[in-house]
Amino acid sequence: MSSCSDCGLEVDHCHGTLVVHEDSTVDCTDVMCELPDLLRHAFIVDCVAVLGGCCVTEEAVDFAVAS
Repeated sequence: MSSCSDCGLEVDHCHGTLVVHEDSTVDCTDVMCELPDLLRHAFIVDCVAVLGGCCVTEEAVDFAVAS
């Protein structure tokens, strides 16, 4: 039995992280991902947040800090 609750409920989902690019295209970190859609992914990041990401900005990016 899987430890993923969505797998147990047979919910259509992906275990990868969806990376959103500056031009609004998306890629998934899971090579087996069949549909890179926002609704199928629990984890979604902007490509600026990925180390070595392709969306390089000219200015510094301020990320929110949890308190």
